[in-house]
Amino acid sequence: MTRIEINRKMKKLNFYLQGQLYKTYPIAIGKPETPTPLGEFAIYEKNPRPHPSLGTRWMAFTYQRHGIHGTFNPWTINTAATAGCVRMYNEDVEEIYPLTPIGTPVIIYDREEKIKIPEHADKEIYFVRPGDTVEKIAKRFRITPQELIEFNKIKYPSYLHPGKMLLIPKYKRS
Repeated sequence: MTRIEINRKMKKLNFYLQGQLYKTYPIAIGKPETPTPLGEFAIYEKNPRPHPSLGTRWMAFTYQRHGIHGTFNPWTINTAATAGCVRMYNEDVEEIYPLTPIGTPVIIYDREEKIKIPEHADKEIYFVRPGDTVEKIAKRFRITPQELIEFNKIKYPSYLHPGKMLLIPKYKRS
């Protein structure tokens, strides 16, 4: 079962696929005067070509038009900058969009917690740090840049954002 959990306090979106944590993504949430609502919702509408202010994908979860969407202002991620929506990097929302059917539960809460790490077989987790490039990360893990790009379906390799979760194939590290 697919499920989306959003932790406003940590500014993280946890995406579950077939009941298991698939990946954690950095997000922007609502400003104090227009907070992202707490509670349990469900995706009821999807749009692959929303208004440009909503980035490259839109998934609505309240009838007050709160949704999960991309952004052309990536510097706003990890901040409280929206009118109540959940904002993601375009490449991240594009990754989960086709995996998110209508009816997917969206649970939004405030809680201090450790970052959840998926228990993927044969993979190691790495979070992009400021100054990282595909080439530097690939060298660190002894894989080729192309393997890193293909394994993570990185759409824009020149634009790695700090906080982005990457999966590193373990089989290459022996």
